[in-house]
Amino acid sequence: MSLEKSQKIVKVLGILSIIGAVASFIVALGMFGLGGVGVANMDSSNSDAVQGAGIVFGLGIVMLVEGVISLMQGIFSLRAAKDASKAQPLWIISIIGVVLAVFSVISSFTSGGQDVLTEIFSLIISCFTFYLANNIKKLGR
Repeated sequence: MSLEKSQKIVKVLGILSIIGAVASFIVALGMFGLGGVGVANMDSSNSDAVQGAGIVFGLGIVMLVEGVISLMQGIFSLRAAKDASKAQPLWIISIIGVVLAVFSVISSFTSGGQDVLTEIFSLIISCFTFYLANNIKKLGR
């Protein structure tokens, strides 16, 4: 694949990553708000409610971290799309994205497999971004 084609595809994937990051931030804020409302209205003797609020806060933190990684991947994708010599940070972030996507697929299988197809699609996108980053890095020298 040519350098120009790789950069165009990385630019599109970067824009989509930024949009996904904004969605992750919104979901994380919603989970923090939901957990906060649950904590404010709960009876401290109900251990199930305390555990549920903790789970909601934990999922909010996971969504926040996922949003930060997606935002970084989007920003570095746009930088690599403009200048091929700046593909190294995208390469590193895309490796992290692939590792996190693999963990998401594994956790999806262990938790009942309801979102397996979504997680597999995310893994494919992360692997493709890594391939493009590697391609831009090699061809940009």
